[in-house]
Amino acid sequence: MFAYAESVATRNTVLTSLREMAAEAHKSKPSVTITINGESSDQKFYTTSDRIEGEVSIVAPADTRFDEVCITFEGTSRTWMERFGGTPATSGRTTVSQTVSSPNGSGGTSPDIRIPFLTTTQFLRLVQPVDESTLPIPRVATKGQKYTFPFTFVIPDRLLPSACNHVVENSSVRDAHLHLPPSLGDRSVGDGKDDLAPDMTRITYAIRARILRKREVDDKVTVLADISRKIPVSPLFEVAPPVHIPEKSKDFVLRREKDLRRRILGRKLGRIAVFADQPQPLKDSPNSPYPASTTVTVSLTYISNDPNSQPPALETLTAKLKTSTFFSTTRQTYIPSFSRSTPDPSVANYTETSLLSSRCIAAAEWEKEPSTSKATYKATLLVPILPPKGKRLLPTFSSCFISRSYVLDLAVSVRTSSHSQTSLSLKLPLQVVSQDADGEAVDVEEFFTPRFVGRVDDEQEEQLPRRMLTAPNTMPAAPGYVLFSGVPTTIPEPVGISPGCG
Repeated sequence: MFAYAESVATRNTVLTSLREMAAEAHKSKPSVTITINGESSDQKFYTTSDRIEGEVSIVAPADTRFDEVCITFEGTSRTWMERFGGTPATSGRTTVSQTVSSPNGSGGTSPDIRIPFLTTTQFLRLVQPVDESTLPIPRVATKGQKYTFPFTFVIPDRLLPSACNHVVENSSVRDAHLHLPPSLGDRSVGDGKDDLAPDMTRITYAIRARILRKREVDDKVTVLADISRKIPVSPLFEVAPPVHIPEKSKDFVLRREKDLRRRILGRKLGRIAVFADQPQPLKDSPNSPYPASTTVTVSLTYISNDPNSQPPALETLTAKLKTSTFFSTTRQTYIPSFSRSTPDPSVANYTETSLLSSRCIAAAEWEKEPSTSKATYKATLLVPILPPKGKRLLPTFSSCFISRSYVLDLAVSVRTSSHSQTSLSLKLPLQVVSQDADGEAVDVEEFFTPRFVGRVDDEQEEQLPRRMLTAPNTMPAAPGYVLFSGVPTTIPEPVGISPGCG
């Protein structure tokens, strides 16, 4: 009993001593502060070619010998995958592996492969040279004295070839992997919106400042201080060519046909087809207060078996966005998709579906096609697409470990009788790109807001966007127009907004 009590007391004494040593070491560490010049609440993200300028300030609580001050801008990717079985890993290493069997094309399994549980990779590292004349001689930071070191970093659009030096299927995959990926999975930086990323993925950028010292005994480098400041990055992405969709694609459906009946066992009334092309990309601009938008044209064709019957009544059109994040702890040789990643045990995916809109389309009119053997009707719907509220859509991208893609799900509902209706769904690839805005976007609500029309002085004119700057016009006003600052202007009729169905 006494031996046990003595053992407990000894252990508590050792723990207390260790805590005191850690606290003392923390007090003796130099204080490092990273400051960024010109920070603005309007600039939530840094994008391609943006300059990040600032300074690192160091204050030592006591005279401290050091050898080097290292200031870097780093990009890091982190992915984690659950174990398929067994007990959780207890290793303290960054990467822990498990062994699984991968299916091959013959229906069996290929030799066992090792898949890491956790992978952390640094894909970008820019080093700020430190002016030697700013360092004290000898290299001893005087107690209480402040040392400042300026830095300047420029956001690149590409990574070095060494960032993706593994085997890939083709040059397109390599080109995608060498593009700078956006910040992902960290709501503590940027605008704080949910980017629909799972907890198992993280892409972060940070300015890092370290104070290093070599031990005199063995020249081993020790870190006296290590401070990082996260930087939200949203690089620019150019519009990619349309997705090649094979005839029997499992991922996308551009056309859907269906026979219509009044009842399940009733006679066939006709056949309806719904078709849509790939929509134009959803173009977003970093730090823009205006939401990105695009449109989709949906075409409907109805061929009736009875020339005297009317086409079915159009009911609703529902648009949903399926956001998919594919991730792996091993470097991928291809750009993942549902049809390819499903049999691949090294690739996981997280998908979240968001409702974009549900619109009444009863006002859309069928138009009868002339000179056809059967009664044929056609209708066209123009569907606006906006991002889900409160969410931030990342650009479509693919890196060595993490990829992001989008699928637009459109469901058209038609009514064949008072108690029967049917729905046809399309799955369209949607590309989201981030581009630098040449001019300001126009807010939709601006068209329904009263405004003042008058002369603009020189100081106000400099603040106007380019789309509002027009050359003086001396042409006479047409009938029904009035002249404002030499420009013929008319006030349009009020625009009505349909309240929708029901």
